[in-house]
Amino acid sequence: MLTPEQLESFKDNAYLILPGFVEAEQIASWHEQFWAHIDADAQDSTTWPDEYVIGDFSVSPRLGELPEMQVIVDQIGGGSFTGGGGSMLVQWPKSTRANWQMPEAGHIDGYGPGGWSGGFMLGATTYLEPVEEQGGGFVYWPKSHHGVHDFFHEFPDQLAGSFTERDDWEDRKWGMFSDRSPTDPVEFTGQAGDLILWHCFLCHTGSTNVRSRPRQAVFSRWHHADREEMKYDVPEDLWKYWAI
Repeated sequence: MLTPEQLESFKDNAYLILPGFVEAEQIASWHEQFWAHIDADAQDSTTWPDEYVIGDFSVSPRLGELPEMQVIVDQIGGGSFTGGGGSMLVQWPKSTRANWQMPEAGHIDGYGPGGWSGGFMLGATTYLEPVEEQGGGFVYWPKSHHGVHDFFHEFPDQLAGSFTERDDWEDRKWGMFSDRSPTDPVEFTGQAGDLILWHCFLCHTGSTNVRSRPRQAVFSRWHHADREEMKYDVPEDLWKYWAI
C-alpha cells in the first residue's frame, strides 16, 4: 500500500520509485528462468544473443501477478485497472562509453505497430540485475504527463494516433511530447528488484548500454476495464479514471 506522500509524488511527477520492491528470492528465480530460456551463460558474453524483446517468454509469476503489486494497482485504480501482463526487454552491451548519449526524445505507450490500443493507464518496470548510469536503463521525463495532457487537450482528435500524420511529425516525431516536459530526462538506475511505477502519459524510452552487463527489465502494463467506453475521452481532470 502506498502512503499519502508516495501517492502525491506519483501524481506530481508521473512516476514513483520503490527500492527493493521485489524480493531477492523472486528476482533470483526470474533471473534463472531468463538465462535458461535463452540458453546462454550469464557470465560468458560470447553466448549472449542480441534480441531486445525476448519473444515467447514471460517470467513466472508475472510482475503483475505478485500480491504486493496487485495491492498497489487496486489502490490507485480503484479496482478498475486490468491486465498486468508484460514481457522482458534487454539492452545488451553495445559500444564504448565515449559513444553514450542521453536519448533526445521519449515516447508514450499505446501507439505501436498494431495501432492504437487506448485505455492504457499504468506501467511498472523492475530489473533483474543492478543497473548503473549508462547501463541501458529506462529513461523518463519527470512531470511530462502534464505536457502530454495539455497536447491532447489542444488536439483531442489526435488521441488515437493521427498526430503521426501531422506536417511536423517527420521533423519532431515523439519530441512533440517530450519537448513539452519541464525537466530533463533521467535514467532509472538501481538495484535488482527496485521498481518504477509510471503513468501512461510519462514520456520514456530505452537507452544505449555501454556497461559490461545486460540490462534485464521485466515490465507489466494495465489498462482500464472500461477502455472501449473511455479511450477517446480527454478529461479535464488527469486523474478522472484513477482512485487517487
